[in-house]
Amino acid sequence: MKAMIQFARANKNLLTILLFSTAYIAVVANIQGFKAMLPLVQEEFQISRTQVGFYSSFYFISTVLLSIFSGRIVDYLGTKKGLILGVAVTGLMMFLHSLSPHYTLILILALFTGIALSLITPSVNKGLFEIVEPSKRSTSLGIVYAGGGVGGFLGAVLLPFFGEMLGWRTALIFSSLLAVLVAFVIYKFYRPRVIHANGKTDSPPEITGSLKEDLFFLLRNRYLLSIFSMGIIFGLSISSITGHFAIFLTRDINFSASQAGLGLGLFHIGGVIGQPAWGLFNDKVFKGDRRKGLALLGLLIALQSFFFGLVVSRFDFPPYAILAFSFLLGFCVLGIITLYFTTVSEQVPQSYIGVVTGLALIFPRATTVLAPPLFGLVADLSGTYALSWFLMGTAVLLLTVGFIYFSGKYSSFSSLKSQP
Repeated sequence: MKAMIQFARANKNLLTILLFSTAYIAVVANIQGFKAMLPLVQEEFQISRTQVGFYSSFYFISTVLLSIFSGRIVDYLGTKKGLILGVAVTGLMMFLHSLSPHYTLILILALFTGIALSLITPSVNKGLFEIVEPSKRSTSLGIVYAGGGVGGFLGAVLLPFFGEMLGWRTALIFSSLLAVLVAFVIYKFYRPRVIHANGKTDSPPEITGSLKEDLFFLLRNRYLLSIFSMGIIFGLSISSITGHFAIFLTRDINFSASQAGLGLGLFHIGGVIGQPAWGLFNDKVFKGDRRKGLALLGLLIALQSFFFGLVVSRFDFPPYAILAFSFLLGFCVLGIITLYFTTVSEQVPQSYIGVVTGLALIFPRATTVLAPPLFGLVADLSGTYALSWFLMGTAVLLLTVGFIYFSGKYSSFSSLKSQP
């Protein structure tokens, strides 16, 4: 905590970093808040756990399709316009969610909602790497992504609470208005500090060449390719857990909707603390060795998945213990986001950050399309989520071992920055 305070005092860009985080607060509060209300949605529309999982899949289908292009779009739009458009689209789509008479229409709207995150992540990464020195990037990015944890906590705790009192549709209307308000705040107060060669701020930066040429350039880096396996872990674990955690707690642990929302909220609070903490730990303890940090997190996520599948699902624990486990799960699972994007961005020249972020997003998002419905399908077939947790842990463990082996083998190819 002392190190975090010292970091805040020394970082002159802290206000800009915090402003970036508001974009994640608004988007994630809406998305995770809606997911936390899925027990109420499931009750209204009488849908299965597999169908519940399809929401995350539909949400991320559009993000997969736009992943590569989103980085180049942000290169042209600039950080500010990318953030405003992403947050505003979220507010509009979630408002339309609240008016939907059929679950099928909600799935269609989820496709368009996914556009928002496709723009926000490259915008934040590019804007942050332009103003933050290398020794503080992991910690700074952790602070920004912690905004997603704050939003996740607020959405997961407050929306089910108000959803039970007022109905999930009314609760969603209020959260959609929050996104619109944040888009206005970014428009009003964000002032890009980078001055480009043409004398303008937040203008389109240097475009290195065609998108095809850029992708071939990036895919030459075998070390970078090994890092993308951790993106699969990122997508597999986060999407499966956030898409089903509220249902898991209500169906398998017998929590109420409000209690389940609190559990999901504490999962996100774990991420709020975990993302900057893991970033700071990697910067200070591992001296910026991202490979060690990613490997450690992969192993911890696998162990926690086994714990939930083999222990939590089978034995009775008091509610406070389940809530504590939820916090620790979020501390590790959401912590991987910071190191993943920091690592891939550090492999390339600054002009490639938008494109490499889009490329890096393909792997978690493609996994997200498939993982939540499969996680739910296994639970439907077996009757509980225990086997789902166990299979996820096995997949994460195998991917982590593969990353450790191949990242060590190709570490000599660890940077393309020096190449033209």
